[in-house]
Amino acid sequence: MDAADAIGLIAEILSWIGLGVGLPLLLIVFLVKVHDGRWVPHEVFILEDDGRARARWFTAGDFWERPLRADESGHWQGREEVDAFVSEHHPSLMRFEPRRPLLHAVQVLGVTLASVGAAAVTLSIILLFVG
Repeated sequence: MDAADAIGLIAEILSWIGLGVGLPLLLIVFLVKVHDGRWVPHEVFILEDDGRARARWFTAGDFWERPLRADESGHWQGREEVDAFVSEHHPSLMRFEPRRPLLHAVQVLGVTLASVGAAAVTLSIILLFVG
């Protein structure tokens, strides 16, 4: 086994792993984004009573409200109005980030693995013609 065969074998393995894992991850991200729809910027009012904070917003012809989690306190601490994002398909859903952090991480992982897989396929094809 010479160096070209070893590189070809490694490229083959990387192509199967990269494309076999990366493409399904990207499909999952795509389906979740299609289901979620767009998240549009929106003004949200913060109400505090009995030490509990609640977010309230008006969209799609109705008032919506939800309690705020402790980890969200950095987004609104000391303010009555904050900028947030409301789902276009599901107006009862609100968040402070423009995208889901976990979904973004899965997307980056999927793009990285799919890119490595595509590069490995390209390298394998080149080695077929060179060797």
